[in-house]
This record gives sequence, structure tokens and C-alpha cells, in this order.
Amino acid sequence: MMPDPAWLVETLIGASLLMLLVLAVRKPVARLWGAHMAYALWALPALRMVLPAIPGWQPLYVPVAQSNPEGDVALALMPPADAALYTQPLPAATVQAGDVSVLPDWPLLLIGLWAVGAIAFLAIQWTRHVRFVGKAVRDGELLTRQGGVDVIVSAHVPGPMAAGIVHRRIPLPADFLSRYSPAERRMALLHEAAHHDRLDLAANLAGLVVLAAHWWNPIAHAAWRAFRADQELACDASVLAGSDGETRATYGRAVLKSACVATPVAACAMNHKSQLKERFAMMKDRKLGRFGRAFGLLAVTGLAAGGLIATASGAQPAPPAPPAPPAPVSPPAPVSPPAVVSPPAPVSPPAAPSAPAVPKVMVFTHKIDGKDGQPGQPGQPGEKIVRKIIMKDGKVVTDQTSGDGPHVMMMHGGGPGEMVKVMETAEGKKMVMIRHQEMAEMAGKHAALAGKDVEARMAEVKTRMRARCESDGVKLPADADMAQLATCGMEMQKKVREAMASARVAIEKSRDLSAEQRAAALKGIDAAMANQRTVIVKVEK
Repeated sequence: MMPDPAWLVETLIGASLLMLLVLAVRKPVARLWGAHMAYALWALPALRMVLPAIPGWQPLYVPVAQSNPEGDVALALMPPADAALYTQPLPAATVQAGDVSVLPDWPLLLIGLWAVGAIAFLAIQWTRHVRFVGKAVRDGELLTRQGGVDVIVSAHVPGPMAAGIVHRRIPLPADFLSRYSPAERRMALLHEAAHHDRLDLAANLAGLVVLAAHWWNPIAHAAWRAFRADQELACDASVLAGSDGETRATYGRAVLKSACVATPVAACAMNHKSQLKERFAMMKDRKLGRFGRAFGLLAVTGLAAGGLIATASGAQPAPPAPPAPPAPVSPPAPVSPPAVVSPPAPVSPPAAPSAPAVPKVMVFTHKIDGKDGQPGQPGQPGEKIVRKIIMKDGKVVTDQTSGDGPHVMMMHGGGPGEMVKVMETAEGKKMVMIRHQEMAEMAGKHAALAGKDVEARMAEVKTRMRARCESDGVKLPADADMAQLATCGMEMQKKVREAMASARVAIEKSRDLSAEQRAAALKGIDAAMANQRTVIVKVEK
């Protein structure tokens, strides 16, 4: 299974940062708390390579690739909050294959190139090791076998070394008996046996795998050399633990005589010429007390935990499933013609008809152009008369008016036949309310759409309004605005006028009004019919 590209990039970068950290602190740690602590730090990059993404973890940084139109790519590390502002895809190059242009999958290509390089690097290094050890064993002579380790003398080995994880061997040079004194031979064999006992060969194999994953990274190659040097220093410390000055001098001579130039990367040679000075400096007798060792262990553990936490990758939760598409909107049923207006029911202030507990707010706007205005009537050309009525439990609670508009208003709700209702305001004014059922239904349908997306809601409202107009036989232009759709091109005004005319007839026939009240109501209807041009009704709860 192909690894996640984001996790792989973060892992390689995180391991590189930890390599830089260990390269920076390895020598101070070795001086303060010994070579073993410095060598243990090299487990950090290997642990980071196998650390999975932590669910819900917010990483401290993310890698960002930014490209320009010329195809140049820049890589950077930044906090996740800033990364989204700079992240750009890699330049979309094409590969010509005959007459077909193929757009490559860059993440897949880069992962494939990385994998091929890693496998090739690991195969080359392991082949060299197998060939070297095989030649030494094949042309060598078994000297002895101690503790499951074969000690072999071979002319192909420049100095003492340890090799093999399953089949453990210690190859020695052909002049081993003549080059080293008995004491020096003992120290050399103790050193190579310590490599086997400490499982340094298995650590070399793990380090080689990490190096193969970073085959392109110069930081990793520098870290590998430092890792091998710290391994030898830790092995020296294990061999010389509790030894006296003479033993340390003998060990130093054996190390000097074992200096060589090149050995297989997976084997543990006793010494490399580049490490002589550092190894001699660390051979001095340095005693660490119990407190010093405990403090060093605590410091190294804290450094390791902090490094892993700082470079850990986070696994983000899967995005939620997209919402289901809305069901198709069916066209509204054709609007039935207005019902015959029946006489209004008598007004009974103490026991008003039941109404919803939540107040209704009705806002009426009359636009007056003055063409049909009459002397003494309110309204001048271009003037707006606005009336806002709040009703609760069938009573008018608040009546706010800007301008002296008529006292005849359109209302919503009510039962069948309640086309006209006479109400009294808190100030004692009579108010004739005319119910316009069609507009109430439209306002209710519009209110039901309040939870939907604004653009989708407006489009649905326009569609339903256009369908209602077309069902009435009114054809509107494609670019009709909300005012034209709401009035069906002035058809709505005609219906309002018809409703007001029907209401006037009902008031004339009503016997529940005094002559003075009937005259005032008829006067208000006449004024409204004379000045009415556009009525916009909005119902809020």
C-alpha cells in the first residue's frame, strides 16, 4: 500500500530535523553524561520514521510547496494556519507520448522515484557487505568459536571487526598474532565481542534502512557517520568500564594499530583513521556518580520526547459527507378566485377571536404618485405612508403610522368567510382589516424558506412567484424583478382593488356598525382605493 504523501513528507522532514538536533547536542551530552547517552540519542530519527500520524493532533509545522509560472518550486515549513495561504500545486507539466499529452501524477511520480532510490541504495550497500564478508570467510581460517561467535583469520580484512547478525563472526587480519601483543589482542577481541553483545550490528542494519530512506539527503549521510563514531565511543566505554590506567593505555595502542580506511557500512571495524583523536580523548577515566547518570538519563529522555512531539504528524478527521440535494420544488397550485365576501362578524372587545399566541407584525407601505389624489386626502407625489400594526390575541396592541394613511388595512389569517374584521386599537380608533388570503399564503411559504441558503431561497421564491403568475395567465419577462414577480405585473393591485371593492359592499350592507362608523369606514376605503398603487405586506413572528 502506498504511504500517504503528506505523512511521508512530514516524516522525512521530521527525521531530518531530529538528525540536526542530535548532531548539535551529541558532543555536549557525551562530555556531560558519557558516550552511552550520546549514542542513545540516535534512536530519535529511527523512531520518528515509524511514528504514525496521531489522530486529532495538530502538528507544529507543515511542509509547503509554492511554485511560480516558470515552474520553479520553493519548499518551506510553516504553521498550519499560515500554510493554507501559501500552498500551491506543483506546476502542471505534460509528458509527450507519441501524439498524446499525458498529465503526470506528481505525488505518485515523486514517491516512485524516492522508493526506487531507497531500494537501490539499500541493495548496493548490502551487496557490498555480503561480498566482503563472504570473501573473508571463504578464504579465511577458523581460529576458534566462543559463545556462538566464529573467530576467523583472513588476509582480506585490514583490522579486527564484527560482522553478522544471525551468523556472528569476528574476522581478524592475517598478521593479527604478530601485529598485536597478547594484551592488545585481548582488548581487540573484547571490543569486537562487545559489539555483538550490545547488538550494534542490528542497530547498524536499522540505521542503514533509515539512511536508505534518506538516500538523497546530505544531512542523513553526515548523521550516519556521526552515528557510527558514537557507536564506537559507546563500545569503548563498555570495554573500559572500571579499568585502570594501564589497561586504558593497552586499549589505546590496540585501537591505534587497528586504524583502517574503508570497511563495509554494516560491519563494525575496531577503528577508522578519522576517529582516532576523538576516541583517545574519550578514553580518559571519567567517573559519573549515580546522580549524574540519573540526571543524564532524565535529560536525554526529555529531549527525545520533546523532539518526537514537536515533529509528530497529525491525522485530520475525514470531511463530512456532502448534504443530499434538495428535492425538486413542485409548482404551486393555481390560485382560486376570491370567495364571495360575507358580512363581518360583530366585534366583541371583551372576547376577541382566538389568535396565535405569538404577536404578528404587519407592515404596510403605500406609494402615492398623486395622479389620483384628491384634495384633503393624505399623500403628495412621491410621498410614502408607512403603517406598522402589532396584533396579539386578536387585538391591535400597537399602531404606528408615519403619515396620515387610511385606516383600512390588509390582514392575514382568520377563518373562512372572515374577509372583513372591525377592530379597535389601544387608543380607541376603529380599524377595518381586510384579509387577503392569497398574500398570507405566499408570505407563509416565504417564511418557511428562512433556514435555507440565501441564494437558493431567492431563486426558489422567484420560481414559485413566476409559476403562480403564469398559472393566472400572466406572462412576465425573463429578467422580471421582485416587484414585478410579487404583483404579477400589476395583476396583484387589481386583485387588491377587487377585494377592497367587495369589502366596501359588505360594509354598506353591515348592520353591526353605526351610521357614523359606516361613513368613516367607507371614507377610508374610498381614500385607499383612490391612492393605492402598490401594497407590500410583510408578516414577521
